[in-house]
Amino acid sequence: MSFSFFLLTVFPPAAGVIIGYLSGGRLSGFRTVRIRALWLVWLAAAVQFTQYFAPGVRRFLEDDLGVPMLVPVFAIVLAWLAVNLRTWPAAIRVAGAVIVLGAAMNALVIGLNGRMPYDPAASAGMGLPPGLQGPKNVPADAGTRLAALADIIPVPLVDKIASPGDVLIAGGTCALVVLAMRRSRPNAAARVVLATSGG
Repeated sequence: MSFSFFLLTVFPPAAGVIIGYLSGGRLSGFRTVRIRALWLVWLAAAVQFTQYFAPGVRRFLEDDLGVPMLVPVFAIVLAWLAVNLRTWPAAIRVAGAVIVLGAAMNALVIGLNGRMPYDPAASAGMGLPPGLQGPKNVPADAGTRLAALADIIPVPLVDKIASPGDVLIAGGTCALVVLAMRRSRPNAAARVVLATSGG
């Protein structure tokens, strides 16, 4: 599992659950938030894993079609958010909009450069070997487009580099989980009143 995949899909919701519990929320709060087309999330995860277990598919997309592997992943996630955003409560819609903005920023810089560029200076500061290239990353140079949206933010605890879009996606996801967990639900006293009143 790559760091980016962990950063965007595993850590934020896990952190959100912890913060949600610490702030008095409960997972049952998700019952008040209608989540549709959840299969799109699983599809995005499956496409992401394809590059590790089916490299031929990645080569076909990137080499033959010129489509970076992360582009369909972001497109699927954006489609899922588009389906759900209009039905979510206002505060959760804001968190979802932050996720959309972060994903759009990542998709834009990847689309313009073919792969996600990273800042060589930030990479060296993390003690990483210089000039590394991979299926998803390439060192930024004078010809890099929108370099400010590339992987430029050092993450010292794990010696990796994140992009501004990664930060927005992670923060928005964490906030969405916390807000959903804190959604108000009828308390026990209210249920007793409703029961005794015949409501």
